[in-house]
Amino acid sequence: MPPPMWMTRLAGALLALLTLLLSASTVRADTPITLFKSFAGTVNFTGTQESLRTKANGNDACSIASSVTMTLSGLPTGSTVLAAYLYWAGSSSTPDYTVTFDGKTATAPTNRQYTSTTVGYNYFAAAADVTAQVKAKGNANYTATDLTVDRSSLFCAVQGVLGGFQLLVVYNTNDARATFRVLNVYEGLQYIRNSQVELTLANFLTPSPLGTQTGRVGALTWEGDSSLSGGGENLLFNGNQLVDSLNPAGNQFNSVSNINNDQNSFGIDFDAYTIASPIIASGQRSAKTTYQSGNDLVLMNAEIIAAPNVQATDRAIAMTLEGPLVESTTTAYTLVVSNNGPLPEAGPIVVTDTLPASLIVGTPSGTGWSCVKSGQTVTCTYDTTKKMAVDEKLPAITIPVTPVRGVSGLVTNSATVGGPLFDYYDANDTATLSVRAGLGDFTPQFMFTTAPCVHNKPFGDPEQTCSPVNFDPSLANTDLRMFISYVVKGVPTAMSNADTTLRMKFAMTCHNPTTNAGVRATYNISSTVLNLPLCENAGAIPGQTSSTWSGLNNIVFGAGTPSTKVEFQLRYQDVGRVELLVSDSDGRLGSTGSFVSRPEKLLLQAPSYNAATTPALATNPKFAVAGDPFALTVQAMMPGLTTPAPNFGRETEPVKVLVTATPAATASGPIPAMVVGRAPDNYFDPVPFRGAFNAFVGGVATGTTFAYDDVGVLQLDAALQGKDYLGSGNVAASFINVGRFVPAYFNTIVTGPMACVTAAGCPSAATAPVSAIGTMAYSEQPFQVEVQAMGRANNVLQNYRLELARDVTLTAFTQPNGTTAQTSPTAGSTLSTFSAAVIPASAFAAGVAKTTAVYTFPTALKYSRETPSANNWPQPISAYVRAIESSGLDAVTSKRAAAVEGGIRVVAGRMYVPSAQGAADQVLAVPVKPQFFGMAAGFAGWYDSSTDSVTTFVPATGPQFAQDCAKLPGATACNLALRVDASTVGTFTAGVGTVRLAAPGAGSNGSLEMWLNSQSWLPTTKGVLTYGVVRSPTIYTYIREMY
Repeated sequence: MPPPMWMTRLAGALLALLTLLLSASTVRADTPITLFKSFAGTVNFTGTQESLRTKANGNDACSIASSVTMTLSGLPTGSTVLAAYLYWAGSSSTPDYTVTFDGKTATAPTNRQYTSTTVGYNYFAAAADVTAQVKAKGNANYTATDLTVDRSSLFCAVQGVLGGFQLLVVYNTNDARATFRVLNVYEGLQYIRNSQVELTLANFLTPSPLGTQTGRVGALTWEGDSSLSGGGENLLFNGNQLVDSLNPAGNQFNSVSNINNDQNSFGIDFDAYTIASPIIASGQRSAKTTYQSGNDLVLMNAEIIAAPNVQATDRAIAMTLEGPLVESTTTAYTLVVSNNGPLPEAGPIVVTDTLPASLIVGTPSGTGWSCVKSGQTVTCTYDTTKKMAVDEKLPAITIPVTPVRGVSGLVTNSATVGGPLFDYYDANDTATLSVRAGLGDFTPQFMFTTAPCVHNKPFGDPEQTCSPVNFDPSLANTDLRMFISYVVKGVPTAMSNADTTLRMKFAMTCHNPTTNAGVRATYNISSTVLNLPLCENAGAIPGQTSSTWSGLNNIVFGAGTPSTKVEFQLRYQDVGRVELLVSDSDGRLGSTGSFVSRPEKLLLQAPSYNAATTPALATNPKFAVAGDPFALTVQAMMPGLTTPAPNFGRETEPVKVLVTATPAATASGPIPAMVVGRAPDNYFDPVPFRGAFNAFVGGVATGTTFAYDDVGVLQLDAALQGKDYLGSGNVAASFINVGRFVPAYFNTIVTGPMACVTAAGCPSAATAPVSAIGTMAYSEQPFQVEVQAMGRANNVLQNYRLELARDVTLTAFTQPNGTTAQTSPTAGSTLSTFSAAVIPASAFAAGVAKTTAVYTFPTALKYSRETPSANNWPQPISAYVRAIESSGLDAVTSKRAAAVEGGIRVVAGRMYVPSAQGAADQVLAVPVKPQFFGMAAGFAGWYDSSTDSVTTFVPATGPQFAQDCAKLPGATACNLALRVDASTVGTFTAGVGTVRLAAPGAGSNGSLEMWLNSQSWLPTTKGVLTYGVVRSPTIYTYIREMY
């Protein structure tokens, strides 16, 4: 569509457009892209396209051809065509829904006829099934012609002429080695310009592990122009932009089609892309595609996804009723299960039917079925020794029922079928039948039909061109197209050989929910849109004088035909089980039968401050604290509307929506920190997630108690509980990424090398924040600090590691949660210091990191053996360790009112070496003790470190001796040389170690000073060792025994 350069030409075109719009009949809005058809097996797709336009924008963009020839060449040898769909589109306010394809007429059925008024310009699109032709011809040239489009000045002036064809072919490769896939075709007609549209793709389950299996995504769009993107045209799958050499980033809708390598497909983009891990992940049940456009007008028409899938089939169940529901009269429901393939179902195959309380349930039975009745619930299991083959129908299940006395109104019964294989099309897993019972029943004399009927031909007759409409289920806010036909004993019958005008009125009745939510349906009668009154309650048929009926309208039935001359359209902008009624002025009634008007999708929304991206990033901004509650909202959305369906959640048994959380995917796979220990095929398995929604109000439910007890980014998926809406199947939901979740706080656990001794004065207070300290360390002695990343539930956060962890800095304070840094004791202006290396993020494992720290008193306060009476030694102090993130922006800290900031009692230490006397011929055991300066019973002094079992010394080098020997009193010389005995081990137990000195030998005498060098934090005292003043206690005199 037009760039800014043509804006000056737009004014004249708008005048012509206004005239056109005023003269046109009422036109419905765009048709949202929704699921049209699903396939499964070793399936894939190919296609081709050709534009009627012969020249690009700026070069006579109004020039068109009368026909095109398309070349199909993508069908592999040995493949089988499963479906072929011809799409065409044009610029015109008068849609052309019939064209000629390869010599045969192709007419789009009413449910594949689309219009769009875009930004004031009328476009149409259509699709028809041409499977038989393509299956017969295969790869070949195909002609398409007889498409009428408007190339008047209205469209020419803005380079908006459109006309062309696209052919989509779905095929089975018939190659057992090929990837098993589920292939979904989505259709509609939606325009985008300066906006984006997000599609939710579902009903598939990717294998675990996914491995190298691939999928494909295709998009059929119209009216894209190569020169108008402005960099804003993108097609994203799970947040990843799809690009190739023909579709550069920012210019996706560029009149170039890679499906057949056509760089001049003017006004057409048919592109397909291969997708693989990590763009699509193992265990994935849904995906999102996002269409974005800037200045360029783009018309979305179809999307195809062929997702790698686990083995799957399509189970189906059908329900019939043998006769009317009349009180106290027995009839029976018949249930038939079938398998639409592509794989046989091994079973067990289970059917469950919970019948309404207005029916008395008899004994269910069926050949090959084992049935059990429990209250109103019937459960039947098919013979587990038998498989259900493809296209097989199992023997029927019969459930006898007897309506209770006084039964009336609509009686709705739903039965479901299940089995072990994944079912890729769950819309037919449930069969629902709604029948009026008792006095509420009536025999219709008018029926709503799919087309004008042939006179006096029963429904199902080969010559009958119509059938009763079946809108069950239908999407809310979409046009339900129908004709009104007169019937006699159920057979369409003409009323006259001339046109017949009847005065007719219309009404809606609400079955479930039983009341309306203030929404009036609209009924399009020719060019008039009739706003119907609010629906009648509880499925009742309103009396003829009720205000629930519309006014009378002139409805014309054609000459010689049972049906109206024009098509009618019903649109209901709400959900629930409803019914359209018609009556003529004589009170003769007709009905669509009850049908479910269902939402298009569930829209899950996080708070506005959620900034998680798709794909996710480990660096996404902080969203919430792990374990803190946050709000989620879910809305039941209808196609083409931004407001939710107000009746959703008001059902007789209100629906509930559940939320499942899995690790969010990045552009390269999961966030590694979230899947440590998981096998690759389990990367995207659900994780624990708390919370629930409150009841729906106005189609919206909010829950404020959702929480995730770890860190990271989550993908959240919403789903109906039971995966069924009023018997119409599941309602898809688009996933959202939520995060990043961050720690609530840190805990620091400080462990000193020894337990507290009484004289150290360790605090014992256990009130929050806990200041009790159980261990101590000497000044300069390393001690251990453990940092734990915690959630609000006081749990250690297992995912706090790798890229989800941050660098952490440690500091010391005088109290837990305190504000005063610990720098005591001081020596003049010199402060004590706390030192610990920054804990790198890489040090965290499962939320925990460990390091060592040191608290050091000023050197001037350190014990020195040269000044043993200095008496300036400090009393013990307490240091509480605080942790805070020093990288990133989260600033997680251990500081809080109930802080767990572990403390250490730091003491001044020394190594006490006593004086001793030894015998020259004996080993001398000198007891050495580490000590600290403390206070007990009000006395300050040095106390034994009786819990120190970690101090060591090196026997060969630790004990040191003075050079000068002191003579004993009265001695003329000093003769003493000491050395450490080899039996010395250099360890301490309970604060006591031993230095064993070897016997110096006979005649040794004198005194030597000894000290003990161990760790730097235990400066040593000096002891004096004296020999020659004591005799050996083990000298004995032996006398030989004489006889």
